[in-house]
Amino acid sequence: MHRLTFLVLLLAAAACGQKKPADNAKNDKTDEDGGSSKSGDDTSAGGGDSKDADGGAGDAPKKDECVGFDIGNIEDILIKSSCEETQKPDALPNADMKGKLEVTASTSTPKVPAGGKAEVVVTFTNKSKDPLTLHFKIDPLPRFSLEVYDTKKAKRVDMPAGNPPPPPKGATQASPTEPKSAKLTIAPNGSARARLTFEAVKMKWAPEKYKGTPPEKGYPRAAAGPLPKGKYTIRVITPLVGVFEGVDHEVSVPKVEIDVGEK
Repeated sequence: MHRLTFLVLLLAAAACGQKKPADNAKNDKTDEDGGSSKSGDDTSAGGGDSKDADGGAGDAPKKDECVGFDIGNIEDILIKSSCEETQKPDALPNADMKGKLEVTASTSTPKVPAGGKAEVVVTFTNKSKDPLTLHFKIDPLPRFSLEVYDTKKAKRVDMPAGNPPPPPKGATQASPTEPKSAKLTIAPNGSARARLTFEAVKMKWAPEKYKGTPPEKGYPRAAAGPLPKGKYTIRVITPLVGVFEGVDHEVSVPKVEIDVGEK
């Protein structure tokens, strides 16, 4: 009996020894799953850091739309809402641009036939080593216009004789737009240009164009035959404001001469 009891006890102990590895395997699996879960949390946190880094890169400063070095068309910038200013044109202080800003006008050809056309380019050049910010009147567009004078007689020739006629019956115009200002910054030694068209023609009042013409442009006109042969001075009226200048507006109103020949 003593030997049989010893054998039963021995078998029981062996059975217990077999269960323990199973428990250990279960514990190892639990630890492995837990480790994976923890690793997943670390990855998620790492992903969050990566996303934040990407987000930071995406928040890089945008390029200023109102700044340029070689600006081919001023109007393309001045019509941008981001370049509009809160100050009114007449509230801007006049800055001394001597030695900093040069404004010139030129024509695509020195001579045109009577009734012909030429391109007029007005160029704003930053002569300084620092960015130069200019201000322009908009209503709601920046309006560049030409005045043409007989050089010898100093008489304006692009305006019809007499006062404009009354508007056609029933023709109305929209109310004038309240003037605002827009800014443009030219990089050091850079330039900005505006382009207009000169026509070597006389003008007449055009009441038929009254309706639909913005009131800011004045009473509408139309061509009325070629200009006589001779030399003419073109004054480019720019919407540049906020600059100190004399009574002849030598900064905001550049001049250029053109020769009108035979038709």
